[in-house]
Amino acid sequence: MEKTITELKDLRAQLEIEVNERQEELALTEYAVNVEEVKNVSAILKQIDKSYTWDIKNAAFLINLYDTLTTQKKIMLNDKEGATTIALNSLQLNTLYTVLTNITGTGIEAAKLFTRLLTNVGAQISDALNEMADNNKTIQGMHVELAELDRSIEEASKPEVKADEIEYTK
Repeated sequence: MEKTITELKDLRAQLEIEVNERQEELALTEYAVNVEEVKNVSAILKQIDKSYTWDIKNAAFLINLYDTLTTQKKIMLNDKEGATTIALNSLQLNTLYTVLTNITGTGIEAAKLFTRLLTNVGAQISDALNEMADNNKTIQGMHVELAELDRSIEEASKPEVKADEIEYTK
């Protein structure tokens, strides 16, 4: 059974509301990254401060990440149970990944320290990024549905011309 234009538009409006709600929800989602030890947060902060070259495009993101990590480090230091998990939103998680994959340094000792840091927290960051990617796939699927509804609405909106309505003029 074919849906009417009104039904298609109603479906689209409802789906658009769902997409917006899901996007807002994902913007607020925090991803857990177990850093194993407080000293790993200290090492990340040091890498950001001493070894990362920032520019105008990422300075604000970098500051946000640094401030968040500093706050979470303080919380970890005051936690009597020895918590080692930090919570990052999607923007902070992406910034952390970008920073860690673009660190430059000099000297073998710096390379060893950095490699140990990546060994300690790299898998946890990858897991959090995969979780975020799965969430984003859901949104992408919803956008595909919206595009399909748009095509259906456009197709249903085209006037139907019947053969007996066509006039030939000479």
